[in-house]
Amino acid sequence: MSVQSGGSVTIPCFYEDSYKTRVKYWCRESDGSSCSPIVRTDSPQRKDGVSIRDNLTKQVFTVTMNNLTAGDSGYYWCGVEISRGSAVVAWVYLSVTQGVSTVSRATVQSGGSVTIPCPYDDKYKTSVKYWCRGSDWSSCSPIVRTDSSQKKDEVSISDDSKKQVFNVTMNNLTAGDSGYYWCGVDTSRGSAVGTRVYLSVTEGKMSVRQTVANEMLSM
Repeated sequence: MSVQSGGSVTIPCFYEDSYKTRVKYWCRESDGSSCSPIVRTDSPQRKDGVSIRDNLTKQVFTVTMNNLTAGDSGYYWCGVEISRGSAVVAWVYLSVTQGVSTVSRATVQSGGSVTIPCPYDDKYKTSVKYWCRGSDWSSCSPIVRTDSSQKKDEVSISDDSKKQVFNVTMNNLTAGDSGYYWCGVDTSRGSAVGTRVYLSVTEGKMSVRQTVANEMLSM
């Protein structure tokens, strides 16, 4: 998951019916087996801007983290205690970015279209935004920009300064379009901030992450 520095995020952790009465927790570590809980559903349910809440009816517990900084980036774990010293866990990687954020992954069917939302900080309202392709930020050449080339082939870009988000739309996608792309903002001459998204073009149905992208766009 990707979120801007200073922002908040709520992460849902779904579980099976048999774990309804078990203690749920949230922890941070690269390895789930050595992960010490930050918050738990028994206690403490809130600590240093992090809170946890369990919805037994929907069988999901949610973790909210506020006032995020770049130092909060890393691996976290949704955990359920099943017995003393034993638990089931699932990990999520949280990326706290400076200036601009987006979904981490989008999946769309071949021949279809996708719109990727890229929210940005208020201070970048008048800055040039762009969309580029490449696994490495340093070698990423813009495909479309908000100052020029706002549309190229099947790719277009538009900036909504009121909502502080620019959107990139890609049409008639093929398997060859799969790969890493970047939402970028020019901050000054020769300097920029950006965040990466992986686009997967498949023959199957679109993923939950694509649904998330659509929901972000409608906000």
